[in-house]
Amino acid sequence: MNFSILHRITASLWAALAVICSILPDSSLAQTRPIRVSYSEFNPYSYTDNNGTARGYAIDLIRHIATKAGYDVSFVAGGHPAGMMAALKDGRADLTSLLALTPARLEEAIATDEIGSFDLTAFVATEGPVEDLSDLTGGNIGAVTGSFALKGAEKVPFANVVEFDESDHMLMPLLNGEIDAIVTSRDSYLRRLRSAGLDGAVAPLEPALISSAAALYLPPGNTALQADLNRVIRSGLDKAHIRDLREKWFGRDSSLFDDPIVIWAARLAILLTAVAGFLGYRALVYRGREKQLLRARKGDQLLISALDEVAAAVVIFDKDLRAVHWNQGMELIFPQMVPGLRSGATLRKLLTRSYSDGTVPHDMDDAAIADSVETIIDDMRNGRDTIRIIRLGDGRVFQGRDVPLGKDHYATIRVEITEHQKQQDTIKDQADRLVLANEQLRTFTSIAAHDLKTPLFNQIALLEFIGEDLTAAGIELPSEVRENWVQLENVAQQMLRLVQDLSIYATTDSENQTVELISPSERLKDVLHLAQPRSGFQITIDDDMPDLLVNATAFDMVMRNLLTNAIKHHDKDFGRISVRARKTDSGLTLLVQDDGPGIAAPFREKIFEPFTRLSTQTDGSGLGLAFIKKTVASWGGTVSVKPAEPRGSVFEVTFPHPKGGAQILPLLDPKTAQAGRQVSKTG
Repeated sequence: MNFSILHRITASLWAALAVICSILPDSSLAQTRPIRVSYSEFNPYSYTDNNGTARGYAIDLIRHIATKAGYDVSFVAGGHPAGMMAALKDGRADLTSLLALTPARLEEAIATDEIGSFDLTAFVATEGPVEDLSDLTGGNIGAVTGSFALKGAEKVPFANVVEFDESDHMLMPLLNGEIDAIVTSRDSYLRRLRSAGLDGAVAPLEPALISSAAALYLPPGNTALQADLNRVIRSGLDKAHIRDLREKWFGRDSSLFDDPIVIWAARLAILLTAVAGFLGYRALVYRGREKQLLRARKGDQLLISALDEVAAAVVIFDKDLRAVHWNQGMELIFPQMVPGLRSGATLRKLLTRSYSDGTVPHDMDDAAIADSVETIIDDMRNGRDTIRIIRLGDGRVFQGRDVPLGKDHYATIRVEITEHQKQQDTIKDQADRLVLANEQLRTFTSIAAHDLKTPLFNQIALLEFIGEDLTAAGIELPSEVRENWVQLENVAQQMLRLVQDLSIYATTDSENQTVELISPSERLKDVLHLAQPRSGFQITIDDDMPDLLVNATAFDMVMRNLLTNAIKHHDKDFGRISVRARKTDSGLTLLVQDDGPGIAAPFREKIFEPFTRLSTQTDGSGLGLAFIKKTVASWGGTVSVKPAEPRGSVFEVTFPHPKGGAQILPLLDPKTAQAGRQVSKTG
């Protein structure tokens, strides 16, 4: 009896124990292992409260991870990051709180997988002018003296860093516009703004200036603890729990919906909107259709009125090409066609009649007229929008277009352009006459130059023969006669150079435009060799100038003239000349720079005019730079002169990007090219 009672009591106890065990969490029975975590005073990540208890976002996060990994956590104050690492090294701690991952720390310890990051972010006033990081360039950036935030502020290009004792001291200067941004820790500063209700006035800019991955550090040998913690981190931390932790320690952005009154007002507004939408739906549908039709009709009327104002005649045809509508402009401009329109004449008939009754003058027979009309109609039906110029017998001119309108309608539009066409005809006539006059002038100049060469050559040869005969006869001329003789020879040579330069100037617009790919650097070396500069001058040519697709002879002519001019008009027996290239958006520019006397500002444009000379101390015809300008202009380039520093001139010759893939320069004949060696820099 007693044994039976004892047995029942024992069984009941075991059953009760089983029930208790079934409702207790697994962690209450599991064997936990103690670990010590070192932390620093970095509120709100980790800090010690007034009771001496470790608190903060990192503290709660580490406790959560360690508990899930089967560890019992105790916290040891480390003071600062270096103290936390020292606690690992001397065995006072098994784990650190969150620290930034750096190579130096990874040499002393091992780390878990990344757990978030520490971000240095720029905060700006939401009502200020700064919208993104690029707007901060050259601005005033606030940061706490001696803090890591100074490195973040230095990330802003050309920033003026303004240092403050505390981060709170920077808020009013930011809102007052004295500084453009504050650089500080993102999470901690957001917490301060939210707690003060200022997160609507100040906001962070993305992305962060400096973002450092964060993790937990362990002693190098404790890989078992590292593996346990990483298992929890990699398996996916409870996102809802992490979100709750962040809101607990960093707060969240304020919202109107935090106010219950606003929530109820929003619900009421939604209800009223739904009721209004339900009651007005059908009325809105009908009104919308009515307004759409009225707008379409009004738009048509406005378009027709506008066409009337610009002297335009418009006719709408149906799919059978019968006129169904025309504007008032049609009746005013072509009254003779109105009866046909009213009788439902087809477009084919109207076009044919305009030719047959003389409205549109022509020299076609009936078959050609029919072919022309069919071509116009075929182009219109197939959507080929062609623009035609129509000249009427009464002198008026119209621009005509025939276009499809949807699937079943077509439109013919005639806009009067009489005055405009008269101007175009006048411009074309003047251009034709100018071309003819230029051609006649070029022909005259070429003939005159050619006809003058022969007597000049004969005169120079005769002077040479007389001189030889005098020498052979042993006759010595008086000194005054010899001086006159030399002057006569010089005048003859100058006349010959003038004739040759006229020939060059007249033939610059040659149509022979053969081009080839050349290396300016190599080509200029040959040009320099042919120019034969006198001793005492140092000439340098860049070795890496880009290749050009040019007419080589024309290129040689222009560059040789510029080089010889720089030497001939130098005011010293020695000097420096350089040739270099400069790429531009529009092409390439070659620069020829000397250290000579330079050219005064009033003459920098004038020297490119024909027969302009600035000095009588050197020979020349005054056509040299005019020839260069004309040649460069013929390939679409420009030539100009600027002052050089400290003295001298810089001649710039441009080569525009080729049209259609090729840069075309005019080709001059070899005789012309050789004559160009005599061209003067100043005339």
